[in-house]
Amino acid sequence: MNLKQLEAFYWLSQFGNHRQTAEFLGLTQPAVSARIQSLEKDLGKGLIDRAAPGFALTDQGIEVAEFALQFLNLREAMMGRLRDNRKTTLSVGLAGMAALTWGPLLRCAAEADPDLELDIYAGSDLQLRRFVDSGTLDAAFTATGDRVSADFAVCYDVGWVARPDVIDGLPLPMSPDQLRLLPLVLYPKTSPLFMPVAEYVEDMRDRPAPRHFGNSLSTIAEMVRLGYGASALALTAMERDIDAGRVVQIPATETLPPLHVACTHVNRARRKQVGKVLSLARDAAFEWSAGHGRFASFIEL
Repeated sequence: MNLKQLEAFYWLSQFGNHRQTAEFLGLTQPAVSARIQSLEKDLGKGLIDRAAPGFALTDQGIEVAEFALQFLNLREAMMGRLRDNRKTTLSVGLAGMAALTWGPLLRCAAEADPDLELDIYAGSDLQLRRFVDSGTLDAAFTATGDRVSADFAVCYDVGWVARPDVIDGLPLPMSPDQLRLLPLVLYPKTSPLFMPVAEYVEDMRDRPAPRHFGNSLSTIAEMVRLGYGASALALTAMERDIDAGRVVQIPATETLPPLHVACTHVNRARRKQVGKVLSLARDAAFEWSAGHGRFASFIEL
């Protein structure tokens, strides 16, 4: 078994098509097929369900695709660190809220350091957790998990927002039962932002309006702007829209708990090198929070 086999199999699992996989990898279709077949032979397992009417993986194939992603991430992390021996290359994961708020200040601070090269991975808590498990990240700032190392967090106020026409003529403030009647834009059930609103979308109850889903803060914010429905999210993401009147904050009879984004992972083997990034992150978060106190705050831990 080798990385070329795993790479071909992983991308085939994503595209579900030998031609697209071959074009993406710069190979011929027979070469892709040969790598997949040799991987199956090496593992002694069938990875593709060839009896299925369309492309489908076997149960073993699904597991191998997940492991293949971890191997590929590790290879990318290794190559990134070896790319320039004159610099310390570090990878930091930022939950969506952090990436879109104080993340740019962290990036600029890192770029100003001639001895540091910083790769930033932005994603959901679940996505970043997978990168942590695969060894890709040196540090991660998320809203879930045990806090480690860094002595600060950023608290983001969470509230209901919608385009004005979505709630036009409805009584305010709105109770949970009234909010349930609205079309809603939701995070996936794996997100920490889903649990506070789970009661609004309980499957055992009747569904009075559509339920739409987005997999990132930026996507959900844009869906709100486009009028898909109301959503409960970090209000700082919609601050400009609220000020401009494009979106309104919905007064509610029950408040939602805020989210605290803090450091939840540090690569112990590189703790000394990561310490510099944590210091830069602290300064960036403090500077950003000082100018955005309306819906967020910097917290000393």
